[in-house]
Amino acid sequence: MARRDTLDGDVFQPLWAAGWQWQWLVVGAVFLGGYFVVEFGELLQGAAVILGGGAIAAVGIRYVDRRFEPLLDAGIDRVESAVLDAVDDAYADATAYTVLTADQRLAFVGPAKAYAVTTLLVGDDAFVVHDDASVSLAHRFFEVGADAHRYEYGTVSEIGYDDGELTVVSTDGSEDTYSLSREPVEALADVRARLSAVGT
Repeated sequence: MARRDTLDGDVFQPLWAAGWQWQWLVVGAVFLGGYFVVEFGELLQGAAVILGGGAIAAVGIRYVDRRFEPLLDAGIDRVESAVLDAVDDAYADATAYTVLTADQRLAFVGPAKAYAVTTLLVGDDAFVVHDDASVSLAHRFFEVGADAHRYEYGTVSEIGYDDGELTVVSTDGSEDTYSLSREPVEALADVRARLSAVGT
């Protein structure tokens, strides 16, 4: 069952919104400032509106760049907790590895507006790949779906990463692939060590 909840963080919402909506601030300021100049001949007022809009946008971008990390970390923690709640109790002591994939990037803003979150849970008898979660920084919420894939070590012949894809090959020859932005080095090492132990 899907779960969606807000992310609480120590952010000043007007500046946070200004950083994520900076392009609309600039467009609005140019339009309004231009209107003052063209319709009323108020060059100073028009220039002030345009410069003011640009300044607020710049401050908002800087604010987002300096404040996003704690909120993103909180989102990752909430996703991991929700994923553990979604799978059975056998994974209560599993090691969780998280890979973020940026989505909806915005020019001049450091973080992405949202991130797809893939969680790998490595347990004693099996590992789970959960690739149905996201964290939205711009709108401050996280969402976790129920799409989790469980692999018992005895049914897996190989696991690898190449060209942006994690591939799990089963002993029956079937393959499952998951798109990831980077290689989950520690998770792969953990899973491969357990696969080797099963094979001995």
